[in-house]
Amino acid sequence: MKIETQALFPSPVWTTLFDDRVSFNAKLLALASQLRRDDPNGVSNTNIRGWQSPNNLQTLSDFEEINLRILQICQRIAESQHFMPNVVLQHQAWVNISPPGASNQIHYHANCHFSGVYYISLKAPECGSIFFRDPRVASRMFTAPITQQTDFTAEEVRMRPEEGRIYVFPGWIEHGVEINESDQDRVSISFNVRAFQQGAPA
Repeated sequence: MKIETQALFPSPVWTTLFDDRVSFNAKLLALASQLRRDDPNGVSNTNIRGWQSPNNLQTLSDFEEINLRILQICQRIAESQHFMPNVVLQHQAWVNISPPGASNQIHYHANCHFSGVYYISLKAPECGSIFFRDPRVASRMFTAPITQQTDFTAEEVRMRPEEGRIYVFPGWIEHGVEINESDQDRVSISFNVRAFQQGAPA
């Protein structure tokens, strides 16, 4: 008897590694550091003991290249998922600087189609992984007696960050970042992306 499997309602995470990450990240790190010097208080959202800039990188010319890359990657993802050909992507982005001991509590991003993070500087593996929680809330009512985690039984999935790698995922999936247990800052840029039809209200 053959048992066939079909995955329903998957929660994809798309990722790519930039070829020019060393030189690209050096520029971004300098820009991120300057933002913190200009605004040492930053804003408080999900960051615990960390620093976060306002959600305005998309308006800053110094960050034009990373903004362009975010939109290009999300455009390709949208096309792969058969978004309408005339959609326009709009995004917000911000810097996260998480010193030793800092983390990001679990959360999700409302009112966007894609969310993501690009890692600029970190010390792996001690810097802490990004993790995603199973969005099937009802599945946590009665867990399975397992000997090994699978895609079906996992309640959380962790991904170890890497300098120069970008992660894109649905805005509705809960996610967080573990405590930075290294001896250096973990620096990243996070973003939200909305898709809307050309001519329609944003």
